[in-house]
Amino acid sequence: MNRILLVFSFLILHISPKGFAQNDKFKGETFLFQDLKTRDAIVIEHDSVYYKNSPLQFQKLRHTEYPEIISRYVSHTIKGKNYFTHYGCGPVLEWRNDSLVRIDNSFLHQNQFGAATFVYKNEIYYFGGYGLFTFKNILTKYIFKSKEWMAIQTFGSEFPSLRRDANHIISGDDLYIFGGSSENPNDYYYGKIPSDNIVWKLNLKTMTWNKEGVYKTNIKTDEGYFNFQYKNKMYMISRSADNKFYEIDIANNSIKKYNLPSYLNIKSCYFDKNSEELVVLHFLSTIAKSKVIRLKLNPILINPILTETFISNPYEKWYYALSTLAVLSLIFYLFYKTKNKNSIINNKSIVFDNNTKQLKFKGKNIDAFDTNELKIIIHLIRNQSEYIPINSLNNLFEQENLSENYSSTTKRRENTLNAIITKLSLITGYNESEIILYRKNPDDKRMKEIKLKDHFIRVK
Repeated sequence: MNRILLVFSFLILHISPKGFAQNDKFKGETFLFQDLKTRDAIVIEHDSVYYKNSPLQFQKLRHTEYPEIISRYVSHTIKGKNYFTHYGCGPVLEWRNDSLVRIDNSFLHQNQFGAATFVYKNEIYYFGGYGLFTFKNILTKYIFKSKEWMAIQTFGSEFPSLRRDANHIISGDDLYIFGGSSENPNDYYYGKIPSDNIVWKLNLKTMTWNKEGVYKTNIKTDEGYFNFQYKNKMYMISRSADNKFYEIDIANNSIKKYNLPSYLNIKSCYFDKNSEELVVLHFLSTIAKSKVIRLKLNPILINPILTETFISNPYEKWYYALSTLAVLSLIFYLFYKTKNKNSIINNKSIVFDNNTKQLKFKGKNIDAFDTNELKIIIHLIRNQSEYIPINSLNNLFEQENLSENYSSTTKRRENTLNAIITKLSLITGYNESEIILYRKNPDDKRMKEIKLKDHFIRVK
């Protein structure tokens, strides 16, 4: 009896690992990437073995110690080398001589699961993600020199909402972000679709955010997509069974939908730029195995089943509307101000009828001035566009009495001018400074000059 029990225990101990191994493989502990040196498709299984292109010959995987399993890492290519960063940020690995080598001095952050990861100017960035029970909209970067991560400050009047699994496109110096999952009080981890459907643009030179517009609402970006970029276009393959395949062209602001030639149960994928092939790790769920499938991209893109504008721009429409309103408001304001100013000027200005030599105020004749006063007023009216020497007014009196000396003429001129100003002030309500302007001659400071203030007397 004891011998039977021992045999049964022996079988359990030896069969179980095999069963668990198959179950682990079924869970997807398989990782696909392209070796940039050899251009081979590398498939790593269970962090212990790998094969190149075809699972006919497995090789033992050599690697240094690193946290968790390789299938929880994200693949990056920089300067002809393969790098891998943990899904939640922190550890960084390099594919070196068919081995995985850890190169960072960081730790397992577990703070940016589902971040939008990208490479810009040979540096690895993470935007957003989920961790420590919160969604994020932070931007972090791996510093190869210090082998650590750091947060990058961004700027703008508004910022993208907190989110994970956001779709992203790199075009030149711009990062475009849209979709993903944001915080949901009823489902902390999986979240909900951002309600605004905004496409955000981050200029990576200035680190400034701007709203580009709203993307098509019939794209369910919370479903999860594999994506890759080629020639400034971003391609999205649905992780679900329908294999929806989209092409987003930011430059031409279009989105196209295509049918894949066959059903694919995609575990992972990448794009081979040399052969222009989509390389897919297809999972055969019935026998818990996977295989590498290569699909030429161009035949897939021949006949789109749907083409639409990707970004509609209500912000631009509002901008033009507000700009037009602002311009119209400014024109109305200036017109009103000018009209009001002219109205005030017309109501408070004295009018001189050049034909009758008559002064009028508010439509009534002014008879308050004697002959000498009228001579000075008319002289000032005829020269009101410029300053004239105040001594030139003496000539108006010297012609009357040639025997009068200069001092007497000057005294009489001053008295007459003071009388004119006093009467004009009483008639119109203006102060002296609003009627007559004085200054010293710019070339000869000893000479005093005079003129009527603009618009005080209008000639008709």
